[in-house]
Amino acid sequence: MRSQHETEIFATLIESYSIAGEYLLEDSNSVMTKTSLNDITWENLRIKETEMYGMRILGFPDLKKETFDNWISINSQPSLLTSWINNPKVNFLSRAEFHNLSSQYEHRWSMFYTLTRPGFSDDFSQALIQLTAYCPITPQYGNLLYMERTGNKWETKLSYGLFNQ
Repeated sequence: MRSQHETEIFATLIESYSIAGEYLLEDSNSVMTKTSLNDITWENLRIKETEMYGMRILGFPDLKKETFDNWISINSQPSLLTSWINNPKVNFLSRAEFHNLSSQYEHRWSMFYTLTRPGFSDDFSQALIQLTAYCPITPQYGNLLYMERTGNKWETKLSYGLFNQ
């Protein structure tokens, strides 16, 4: 059952973030647990709203502990994403190819994405996943995405900015 939902989440992210036609690291990325603002813990993510450095930050107040714990544990080791992503328009790159292409001048406007595997609640009603994007010539960003399932569709309900530089 997990693989079905994992496939659906990846398909949603590929469409929502226009990853098709860009580059994606073929193995899952490691979980980012520290940012310049604070440590990423379940308790810190559950804040309803706070203001830091003049920015209003919305947390994930409905995030279940099991969802966070599952996200941490499933990403303790990298794994190939090719098993769950069946989109012929996604250009998978090995880690070496990823670093090589991203440093080439002719790819200065290309987007290079990484994903973690999603963590799920026990009832598969919510998920947590990390997405990062790198373009050699524009600002970089990373987001932690809180997703909920309504019917057979996954939607991003909230995102937590990990960095934007």
